[in-house]
Amino acid sequence: MNQYQEGYKLRDLKAFLKQVVGDKIAKRMDCEMGSVQLMLNPKFQGQGYDLLYQRYVAEFLFDKFPFKEYSPAVLFSNVGAWLMDNDKEREKFRELDDPEIEVVIEDESNAEVLISIEFDEAIKVTEDPNGQIYWKGKRWKIEEYDVYVANKVQVNTRA
Repeated sequence: MNQYQEGYKLRDLKAFLKQVVGDKIAKRMDCEMGSVQLMLNPKFQGQGYDLLYQRYVAEFLFDKFPFKEYSPAVLFSNVGAWLMDNDKEREKFRELDDPEIEVVIEDESNAEVLISIEFDEAIKVTEDPNGQIYWKGKRWKIEEYDVYVANKVQVNTRA
């Protein structure tokens, strides 16, 4: 799915959670992206632009989560570990809230678990004559691109 329909961090965390909780629990997981804010701050990155940034809340709802079979602490730890390993922008955007969790016990074995996570990610575009985005008198498409980072800097000064 394209990143404007489903944030790529939501998509990637969802795939990770499906893997770690297993099919039985994963089939009861629902995810959605809400409270989307757009920050208009284009930045040229050499191969394309970060056209804008989207900040949103990703919600992961587990219905009938079998908390006696699968420890919620393991679920929460996997979410936290994934964020630390895969969301380096959390350090850059310090104002992002830590995940919020709500648990409602349904019966002696099951609970409804809601995990809400705030994400911030760039929508990246590259120039394309057939692109669907019209900006700066050109056409662009949403596409990931490589960002080259300089490893060495040479400064020459003359007095």
